[in-house]
Amino acid sequence: MVEFDTAAYPASIDAVRLEVRAYTNGDFHVSYLETHIGELCQCRFGRHDQDHNTRDHYHPLPDATGDAQDREFPTDLTTVIRDVVLPWVETRFGDLWDDA
Repeated sequence: MVEFDTAAYPASIDAVRLEVRAYTNGDFHVSYLETHIGELCQCRFGRHDQDHNTRDHYHPLPDATGDAQDREFPTDLTTVIRDVVLPWVETRFGDLWDDA
């Protein structure tokens, strides 16, 4: 888990964190969670077999429900974090300030 320094975020943001779960079979979940004045907002990047989407998929904000979008991620989780997740976090950071 990585907790972000909320001093850099708009005042309405109470907490921001990334949770990474990696499995020996190559599956993973990377969850982005932010709390706005007590309200949890989250999304999740995932690689695992399930019935609703392809093995690689993304559950969007605000609640990371079963309404996932098919994706194709790099094979290596480190590359997924560097090339997919962190750029998404940077864009989200900018969007939060644009909306503040």
